Amino acid sequence: MLRVEIAATDQIEAKRIQSVYQRGESVIKLDDEATDQAWRAGYTPVGRPAFVGLTNGEPLMYRFDVPVETSVR
Repeated sequence: MLRVEIAATDQIEAKRIQSVYQRGESVIKLDDEATDQAWRAGYTPVGRPAFVGLTNGEPLMYRFDVPVETSVR
C-alpha cells in the first residue's frame, strides 16, 4: 500500500466528501487523482484507492491507500 494525500479545497467540502466515502460510495475524480499520484511516484497501482480519512493539519488533506505492485523484476 502506498499512502497518498490530496489537498482538500475547504473544510465544508472535505466533510461532504468524507461522508460520501463513509456511505460506501466514492468520488471518481479523487480516486483517479490518487491513482495518478501513485503512477507519478513510480509505482504501478493494482487496485482502486481506499479512502482513509482526513488530516488534522493545515492544509487539510484527503488520505488514500493505493494498492501497488511490490514485486521487483
